[in-house]
Amino acid sequence: MTMFSKVASRFFPASSAAARRLVSSEAFKTTKTPFLLNWYANPYHTPIFVAKEKGWFKEEGIDLAVLETTDPSDVTEILGDGAVGLGLKATIHILAAKDKGIDLMSFGTLLDEPPTGLIHKKSSNINTFSDIVGKKVGYIGHFGKVMVEDMAKQAGIPLGSFETVRVGMNVTAAILRGEVDTGVGFTNFQRIELEELAGEEVGMLRIDELNDLGCCCFCSVQYVANAKYFHENPEVIAGFMRAVRRGTDYTIEHPDKAWGFMTKANPRLDNKLYRRIFDRTMPYFSRDLRNVDRDWEKVGQFCKHLDVLENDFDQHSVWTNDFVPEMGKPTNEPITPGGVGIDLSKNKFIGGDSGSKVKASQAL
Repeated sequence: MTMFSKVASRFFPASSAAARRLVSSEAFKTTKTPFLLNWYANPYHTPIFVAKEKGWFKEEGIDLAVLETTDPSDVTEILGDGAVGLGLKATIHILAAKDKGIDLMSFGTLLDEPPTGLIHKKSSNINTFSDIVGKKVGYIGHFGKVMVEDMAKQAGIPLGSFETVRVGMNVTAAILRGEVDTGVGFTNFQRIELEELAGEEVGMLRIDELNDLGCCCFCSVQYVANAKYFHENPEVIAGFMRAVRRGTDYTIEHPDKAWGFMTKANPRLDNKLYRRIFDRTMPYFSRDLRNVDRDWEKVGQFCKHLDVLENDFDQHSVWTNDFVPEMGKPTNEPITPGGVGIDLSKNKFIGGDSGSKVKASQAL
């Protein structure tokens, strides 16, 4: 007898109708496939909602139930526990989960390298990183605090000369309330919010540029699964990716229609602010949905620099492109292999499974 049944038997006689209903409800199993967003439904989730509204998940035999969270930090534990099998998480948080013994698997990319940094109103007089002295700096979670403090150490700024404040994803509201002077946010989201709501020019100090990382890949948003669920449900993973492939293509090729589907599903987003955020997000939707080998390498090395991972493990063990659908091949073969005027012998590429290859001479 489960704990639920034991509790029910204390309050209702075994023969009562109430007891029978409680026990039968305990055995209920939904046919829906829950999917947990990394925040509340917002413009950068559009491809998922397009695929749902167009019926493409159902064509794959998936009755997707999209769930929202008010605290992004909850997603890791909920997915790790297996309470929900599928969801979204940023690259750096997937590695943090692994370090804590929570096995998640990234099987695709939704949002590719959205620039992330310290956003601020121009009136705050923050023009360089050293201007944080005497200021209050907002951060989302543990990693944000560590990154800000590490940059301060690099710049020779005493940690006691500024104050860090945890504000979560609501940095815009915190700035407007005067709780912080600047804080970590996306260029395509919180920066737009602050521009619209503050009524003045907004600036941003990009973390990737301050650290000379060469990419903002630590905040790329990944399609992720509980590892056990991933290995036991390959047909769901494959069908899910085929549906979001169609949703992403449709969003990129028909942005106005895609936004119409998004606002139909989420009427609260149907305003000027969220349309601006959607338009600014368009360049960052992953075109091929693939995990990028280079990005995982850089994020892993960056985490080691920050000393935020206690355990030594292979950062490439938490992602795969095995279920990413091909984008399709041209109908016609080119007359000249490689294209007119292109000498293929001069283009030697390196790279593995990332699908994003660079010239060897340009490799970092």
